[in-house]
Amino acid sequence: MSDWVEAELAACQRHDVRHTKRLARLLGRLSEQPVGSMPMACHGWAETMAASRFLHHPDIGVQEILSGHTHATRQRIRAQEVVLLVQDTTFLHDGTTRPKVGMGTVKITTREEYLLHLTVAFTPDRVNVGVVGMKVWQRPEEPVAQQRKSKPIEEKERYRWLEGYRSACEITQTCPATLVVNMADREGDIQEWLVDAMRREPDQRAEVIIRAKCNRRLAPGAAQRYVWAEMQQTPALGTRTLARARQPDRPPRQVTLAVTATQVTFHGARRPGGKLPPVEVSAVYAKELSPPQDEAPVAWLLLTSLPVRDCASACTVVHWYRCRWEIALFFRVLKQGCQIEQVRVQTEQRLLHALAIYVIVAWRIHAITMAGRAYPAMSCEVVFEPREWHTLYTMQHHSHPPPTPPSLREMVRSLAQLGGFFARTRHGEPGIQASWQGYQRLHEFIYAIETYRAINAGERNV
Repeated sequence: MSDWVEAELAACQRHDVRHTKRLARLLGRLSEQPVGSMPMACHGWAETMAASRFLHHPDIGVQEILSGHTHATRQRIRAQEVVLLVQDTTFLHDGTTRPKVGMGTVKITTREEYLLHLTVAFTPDRVNVGVVGMKVWQRPEEPVAQQRKSKPIEEKERYRWLEGYRSACEITQTCPATLVVNMADREGDIQEWLVDAMRREPDQRAEVIIRAKCNRRLAPGAAQRYVWAEMQQTPALGTRTLARARQPDRPPRQVTLAVTATQVTFHGARRPGGKLPPVEVSAVYAKELSPPQDEAPVAWLLLTSLPVRDCASACTVVHWYRCRWEIALFFRVLKQGCQIEQVRVQTEQRLLHALAIYVIVAWRIHAITMAGRAYPAMSCEVVFEPREWHTLYTMQHHSHPPPTPPSLREMVRSLAQLGGFFARTRHGEPGIQASWQGYQRLHEFIYAIETYRAINAGERNV
């Protein structure tokens, strides 16, 4: 068993110790072959069938599979001064091939759509600490838009954001030395969330940062005033320049934002059963000063429970919000690197169990990549096992590994070179795709080396 697998599953809430052993074996195999299929990752027919039985076992649940990882994640959270718990949702499209019926086509492919909502912990340096919450569901076949306004929020799909926030508040209470900030993009702009946060005592709540979508009316005052117009008329506190990453449709560039902040009070929104109480929060508005002619300006309105008293604290809120985008990379690792949408396990239960395991695999790959950027001078043994960095060093330098472990940045770049990264100065730091491809190749080499050594050792003992 790998050292990191053993650490992640040390506190696994198991009904049977054999389940934990099988989970450890399966997690190790899938992490070594994240891009390949499950039969490719397993070593032979016996392991493949054992994995299938584990995924189909009725006494095993998603929370049991994730329990060890979430416990280890909370331990890592306790070691941080600030942790950003980012919530987001993505779609998963699962295709299933069924045998033909009667005189039909040779095969029939049906596609099921699932929604995956995760809460992932990041440091302000964008290092992935781990997954603390996961929810999977399907939307009903019949449209429900006409019934939406009459339903309480507990019966709506958006209630998942409030459930994620309450879990974040529990983490706050168990990690009192850590500032826990729960974050969401515009889909999480729900007034009930703000009301829930501001009702709690400061030592009992997780702070929130939510990008605003709704143009809410402000209170008090007889004249109707709205938050977007109010923030645009408020003088800026200062400016902040940041780098905007390359996208498929645009090159990278520097962005200079004018940053504005003030306290706002929202009117109580109407809901089934009555009105919500007014709620007072801090609003931070960041807008690009001189955008290119062919691009829309960057403009973010952020609502937060954090105290924002000056330009420095407002810029901190903007910086932390930018870290929210790391969850998009995490979803990319899960969907393209681990190829969770290509997993063919026939039943929904098996899919959910496989998804829970691949979430841990995706965390491992993402954490290695971002740790190399955040802590370049640290020892590589912070994330790499000895057999991993020994193999990387030997392949890179064609010599025996040194007694002192190299730096983390050097080994992450060596890993990415196995996945196609050129490691030239102008190419910057390796991306996530080169990391997952290199990680798979690395463990293929490790397996070959260890097999060869085992054969030689057996021949010498004969």
